Amino acid sequence: MATGAAARPNPYTPGAGDRPRALVGRSEQLALAESVRSQLEAGYSANSLLYVGLRGVGKTVLLKEIADRLARAGWYAPYLELRRGLAIDAAIGAVADRFATELPSGAQLTRRVGQLLRRGGGLQVLGSGANVPANRPAPAYEDLAKVLASLAEAARQDGLGVALVVDELQAVSLASLGAIVHLVQDLRDRLPFAFIGAGLPHLPSYIARAATYTERFRYEPTDNLHEDEARAAVREPAAGEAVTWDEDALTQVVSAAGGYPYFLQLFSFEAWEVAARADTFPRITSGDVKAAEPIARRQIEAGIYGVRFDGATETERKYLFAMSELMDVQGERVRSGDVARTLNRELSAVSPTRDALIRKGIIHAPDHGLLAFSIPGFKQYVAGRAAEDA
Repeated sequence: MATGAAARPNPYTPGAGDRPRALVGRSEQLALAESVRSQLEAGYSANSLLYVGLRGVGKTVLLKEIADRLARAGWYAPYLELRRGLAIDAAIGAVADRFATELPSGAQLTRRVGQLLRRGGGLQVLGSGANVPANRPAPAYEDLAKVLASLAEAARQDGLGVALVVDELQAVSLASLGAIVHLVQDLRDRLPFAFIGAGLPHLPSYIARAATYTERFRYEPTDNLHEDEARAAVREPAAGEAVTWDEDALTQVVSAAGGYPYFLQLFSFEAWEVAARADTFPRITSGDVKAAEPIARRQIEAGIYGVRFDGATETERKYLFAMSELMDVQGERVRSGDVARTLNRELSAVSPTRDALIRKGIIHAPDHGLLAFSIPGFKQYVAGRAAEDA
């Protein structure tokens, strides 16, 4: 290992939901959340804010940052990650009670949280996961609404508010999602209550199926980083450890990642690991990136591409093969009708397969009637699997 390498921990975070050292390219999204807070603290209403985007673009990172900022401002702002089959009321029951000690001392909101935690019973929804046995029925939404209303009323006395920051909204059932929407609309009309969430690109249409009044939701796209943002996301964490990137190395890693935040972290992490063993460290060179790229790509194929492809049904794989074949002619976006024709099926007959792949986050619909793969480079992987199966 090069001299001084051990004193410089790798600052890149290629884990799902792990926060990067430099949160770049998200200033507009953070400003919108700050506007919601300002509106509610001033006594005005504010639309619910939902961030939509593909997996790996940093929605979870963004939500966690927003939740932390709200908590630092004195708000009760639990971050919740939902999963299929888990209703939001049960999820809130798994939120740790650390907020009771982090809220401002002496505030009405602090006292109210403490009271609810001590009370238990039907209002145990604010307790820790250990206090919510699996065999106890989830609290009714009416109870949940009472809890949140009680907290928001206390927060209003403090000039603060309550926010639910909810990730993976597309994972809940339509019935649960409809209940969430009704609860949110009732609270936001009366109290300083914010609902801030995130989900895959099909979330707006999914919510529209679950409930009315969805015009009160603001959907904010969360996309790949532009080139200058991507360069900053790579350069700034290294600078914090007194490590520099050669310009050609920086260009290589940004090009390899294609602006996809998860890939940026992964390629940068592996390039750092290679560089740390080189005599040129604390510089990261073009040679380091070249040596790291196959290591990163093996991880992508095994942990990203392979997992998604292997989790698809045989019918879904045939759909993916047809998309990949069409992309050789049409480019990165293909028409859903053309996919159906390639499969010699009616569009209505293959629509359930398309919709299942969208729900799984493997493909998405960037425009009406158009389809694309959700992860950069997945087309080449699917083409390779098709050749293997031929």
